[in-house]
Amino acid sequence: MESEQNTTVEQKKQPWLLSLLFDNQISMWKYVLRTGLISLVPSLIISMILGLTGIMTEETTPEFEGSAIGLFILLVIIGPPLETLLMAGGLWILSFITKRPVRLAIISAIIWATVHSLMAPAWGLGVIWPFFVFSCSYLGWRRRSWWRAILVTSCVHAFQNILPAIAVIATL
Repeated sequence: MESEQNTTVEQKKQPWLLSLLFDNQISMWKYVLRTGLISLVPSLIISMILGLTGIMTEETTPEFEGSAIGLFILLVIIGPPLETLLMAGGLWILSFITKRPVRLAIISAIIWATVHSLMAPAWGLGVIWPFFVFSCSYLGWRRRSWWRAILVTSCVHAFQNILPAIAVIATL
């Protein structure tokens, strides 16, 4: 019965990838691994393309300062839950404009890309896909519970940030 309750008519009509992103019927950890890869792999490809085309350079990407341990904790442990909480609030506000989950996720991703671009111009282009995925993750798991949505989305975000965090630390 719970499976039917958490699966909407709109979700049943969704393309394969969207149905994976909104699926809250698998274990949280399996979802985090699967969705983390759905987020990370395309974002790495986008970043490589941006780098190869000269759009993403040292001048257009964020500059991180601090100790290796401090940066890792910030980027993988502290940042994801904080941004997820902010994103949850933003999605709640946006839900007064539209109730359609995919539209909410697109608008949220555009807002987060814009915010990241204010800090470093090319960064927004690199984070738009992951924030679309994070928004879908939150919206999908929110149907089960707010805490699960925060936990799962924070873990997907942390998964996304691990390789970039290691890259940042390696360039210190």
